[in-house]
Amino acid sequence: MAVRTRQAALALGAALVAPLVYFGISAWVARRLAFSKPLAIEATPAAADLDFHDVSFRSRGDGVPLRGWLIPGLGGDGQPTLERTVIAVHGAWQNRTDPAVGLLDLCCALARAGFAVLTFDMRGHGESGKAPFTLGYAEQDDILGAVDFLTCGALPCPELTRPRWVAGYGISMGASALLYAAAREPAIRAVASDSAFAEMGATIARELPLRSGLPDFFTPGTLLAARALYGVDIVANRPVEAVAAIAPRPLLLIQGGADAMNPASSLTHLALAAEAAPDAHVVTWRAPNVPHAQAYHSEPAAYLSLLLAFFATSFAHDMYPSASAARIAG
Repeated sequence: MAVRTRQAALALGAALVAPLVYFGISAWVARRLAFSKPLAIEATPAAADLDFHDVSFRSRGDGVPLRGWLIPGLGGDGQPTLERTVIAVHGAWQNRTDPAVGLLDLCCALARAGFAVLTFDMRGHGESGKAPFTLGYAEQDDILGAVDFLTCGALPCPELTRPRWVAGYGISMGASALLYAAAREPAIRAVASDSAFAEMGATIARELPLRSGLPDFFTPGTLLAARALYGVDIVANRPVEAVAAIAPRPLLLIQGGADAMNPASSLTHLALAAEAAPDAHVVTWRAPNVPHAQAYHSEPAAYLSLLLAFFATSFAHDMYPSASAARIAG
């Protein structure tokens, strides 16, 4: 009898402890997902012999402090200009330079081609303020804060005229956040999105066990803990539901043909959703045999040529619609 009682007590104890262990581990993984050690910034535009200005502004809405650089473009006369400014948005667990994809080099190339660039660290990244990382959803407010800064903030170079035209470029998670932001903010006049996720649910379900090293049965608990503790609902992160609101502004969608992180169907789903809007102007490029967010590294000349042509045509059509014969075709 005593043995049975002891066995019953052990079974009851295990039944009570197991859920605590499960949710404890899930909460730990959720915290690592929401808060990671910021990646140090190890390079600046000075390495490319470009002038730049340190800037700070706040996210729209919740006011998270954000830091970045404003890199003036070089006009045809070699003089600095902010007339055409591109907001550049990095990927997950990176910073404004995003060395994993060559973002700083790309920003410098844009500046040399005459496009000013505002590149900044999103919340919880680089030198910006600490806040839960939501894989693109809350980060849209950081991009909207960048728009507010360019349109009405105190710019660090008052001798230059405020931007006449603002566009956005984002990569991976930053591209997803940009799609959300552009859908809400008409001041973003053109959008270039590289490797955006159509929806995060399936990707996080596949990637979380790989990154955490835990069995996939911890994934539901981790997602529940992220939502309960930090208000991060990753499954509800579905840029495909917002992208149609970008029309009639031009949209460029890029994805690598060998993307193993983001399903290849993401580009197709995003394009179809965007093209469903009246007067949509959508351009797509699926770079063959290119892994996730590596198209610029793999084919820099073709990538830069496409991006510059897209922004230049978008600007010309926006500023001089009656004089421009260019039409951004889907």
